[in-house]
Amino acid sequence: MRYGQYIKEHRIWCVVFAVFLCSVEIFLLTFNKSGWLMLYVAIASGVGFVLGTYTDYRRWKRYLENLDAILEDLDKKYLLPEMMDKGESQEEKKLQDIFYDMEVSMNEQVSNYRRNSEEYKEYVETWVHEIKIPIGAMKMILANHKEADYGLSDEVARMEGYVEQALFYARSNAVEKDYLINRVELLQVVQEVVLKRKKTLRDMHARIDLHDLEMDVNSDSKWLAFMLGQVLDNSIKYGEKDALSIEIHGEKRENSVLLHVKDNGAGIKESEISRVFDKGFTGSNGRGAANSTGIGLYLCKKLCKRLEHSINITSEEGKGTTVTFVFPVSSMITME
Repeated sequence: MRYGQYIKEHRIWCVVFAVFLCSVEIFLLTFNKSGWLMLYVAIASGVGFVLGTYTDYRRWKRYLENLDAILEDLDKKYLLPEMMDKGESQEEKKLQDIFYDMEVSMNEQVSNYRRNSEEYKEYVETWVHEIKIPIGAMKMILANHKEADYGLSDEVARMEGYVEQALFYARSNAVEKDYLINRVELLQVVQEVVLKRKKTLRDMHARIDLHDLEMDVNSDSKWLAFMLGQVLDNSIKYGEKDALSIEIHGEKRENSVLLHVKDNGAGIKESEISRVFDKGFTGSNGRGAANSTGIGLYLCKKLCKRLEHSINITSEEGKGTTVTFVFPVSSMITME
């Protein structure tokens, strides 16, 4: 805030002062030998006007700078009205009242949003649990009538995967309410995820190489299995039958444990690498796949952040992709 700008914004004061001063000077012209008096009145009035406006400018400048300082120190900016001084002038008090009313209104809107979001989340979770019943029944029927499968078991498995994805998506904004960090054996989690996709991998004649997984980290086994499953599903989705090869292995470093999932699939264009974790982004490969949603890697990134892990991806078009989960030193457990 500059004084020149302040004067420009309050130019009406300048106009009123000029009109008043001209009126006084014209009145003084009616007196004989009033030249010095006219000069004195003009100078005194000008100095008074400048001092008055500059004092008001300094007052507002201090007030606004104080607001900026408070706002900068606040992590939750919406708490500004609670931290503001009551103010001395009517303008300052009115401004604080406006900010306070805005805060109250915002809190009401946020509460409504949270309530609606929670209701929707509860509905999705209920729907997921309910839909699992007919899915389980279909799997049982297909298991008892293998001769009439006609590929239906694969479609049911895909349906089950999308249902699971919907459940984890609904819970992804409140991971802290649904996770339990404890000792997780990477080998056990990886084997569980691979075994769940055994039929699909077998039908594709895929080669699976698991090694160097005898290490533990601190994580949530359920969420980790889900994220690993999303990555593995992508490898299957964009791999070629009779040629797909997937390698999953761990790596210990000084400050972290790395879990690599490497495939020899279609790979990702270099121009698209930076966007693979964006919500809904499917890329050129995904546009050619009818069942691509662009949600899997987005959820992996989001959940890793919540669990204080990280996820990276490297790829070369036509040669394959490597996805790496990174567990920091605080998540690492030394094997006994």
